[in-house]
Amino acid sequence: MQSISLPAVFIGVHIDAARVNVSAISETGEILVEAFSSFTPHNPIGSRKYIEINPEIWWESTRIAIVNTVNQLRTKITSPSQLKAISVCCNPGSLVIVDRAGNPTGPAILSEDARAIDQVKSLNYHGQEHCNRMGFQFKPDSPLAKISWFKENLPEIYENICFLHQADYIVGKLKGKADVTEYSLAMKTGCDLGEENWPDWLDYDMHLGVRDKLPRLVALGEKVGTLSQTASSATGLPTGIAVVMGTTSQTASFLASGARHAGDFSTVLQKGMTISGISTRMLRDPLEQMLVYKLPGNKWFFSVESKTGAEWINVWFGQDSFNELELQAKELLPTTYIAYPNVTKGELFPFNTNSAEGFISPATDNKLAQFASCLQGTAMFERYCYQKLDAMSSAPDSQSTISNVISLGDIYSTGEWSASDMWMQCRADVTGRVNRRVVGHGGAAFGAAMIAAMGGYYKSLEAASDRMISSEAIFLPNSETSTIYADLYANFCTLMGEQGYLL
Repeated sequence: MQSISLPAVFIGVHIDAARVNVSAISETGEILVEAFSSFTPHNPIGSRKYIEINPEIWWESTRIAIVNTVNQLRTKITSPSQLKAISVCCNPGSLVIVDRAGNPTGPAILSEDARAIDQVKSLNYHGQEHCNRMGFQFKPDSPLAKISWFKENLPEIYENICFLHQADYIVGKLKGKADVTEYSLAMKTGCDLGEENWPDWLDYDMHLGVRDKLPRLVALGEKVGTLSQTASSATGLPTGIAVVMGTTSQTASFLASGARHAGDFSTVLQKGMTISGISTRMLRDPLEQMLVYKLPGNKWFFSVESKTGAEWINVWFGQDSFNELELQAKELLPTTYIAYPNVTKGELFPFNTNSAEGFISPATDNKLAQFASCLQGTAMFERYCYQKLDAMSSAPDSQSTISNVISLGDIYSTGEWSASDMWMQCRADVTGRVNRRVVGHGGAAFGAAMIAAMGGYYKSLEAASDRMISSEAIFLPNSETSTIYADLYANFCTLMGEQGYLL
């Protein structure tokens, strides 16, 4: 009798500031179970505002959320053997101090902790070349600054301790030994993302003697062990399932958007606009407004945030009027009214200024014309952001001769306003890019489950995305309308330049 292959299931764990979210996802991306467990957020301690937490609180909350997940899964799956892998993601920055056996020696220090303010100057001086290549300066929230603080202030303790990140500690609890970390999680601890190592200057210039106190560096999606008997007893998960290295919350959430190839973007329209993408080399922003993290296969995840997004809907028109105005405005697009719909004074990206203000040109009292121009103007501004990113990717540097590392990939749109078919089509026509609305968006826990599937089943981001994420609707650029928008976009760029908002 031929055996029946049961669908594989993957567990994603996301830890944020006050709770743990867990998602159990099938091999085809169906969300089977979502569970969470809250914990008490940290509080400043003393006049110096040390911000600490017992790391066991993270583990206990994680354990409870996994137990809740397993209990619910009993009615969703046929056999425990369907559970194949688990992965953990979190925000980078927290530092767990452990002994050589991996046991905490005291509270974990959170990124908000400000004790290491005096160590930053020395780090940026001795690590100047490193910082220039990585595109950021060390700050008091950097784990490396806190490590330097330990070296200077508690030398007798420093000799006998090691350092982990939040995800490293939880991964250690799952597999029985905390000995690995992921490149992006370790970036602000001094990891060289390009060379994928702990650089020499940490010990030879800073004299920290720290490289043997830090975990082994691995890529996200790499299998780093199997679930231990102890963790199985604590969580209800079966022993032997793969423990796969996770990454930052931002990266995991981005992967859950569906973007998978170099040139793909994820755009989230909320009050502002968040644009994330994949490039074939590390982009650098001298203003340090861009998140840049490592992906497998010599690819990079980057993300920027703009103040200009969809806030104008509520401020200028009222959110409840959107559907009615949208139906009427459809007949006016494309419109010769050019809008930069910024309702919050100032901008972050693609230009940085405290004085940027929105405009509609020519001025009009026609509410419908205003509304249509703002729909179009948001898409124009989105394209403006892509133009800046294209320019940044094309700038030559000492590490690459590639002329353009952001090709014209697809846009994966999420957020409340991606539900508007008319606006999605407008954005596709204005940007000239395929715009995809994905089926649901599970966020960082879903992304962590995808990463678990990468390491325990599919072996690559592209393969996991192809199977686990599907598009609910696809909007192709209309060639005739795109030609009209191209001329209007030129007018938009001219007006932005006249206002001083140059790329």
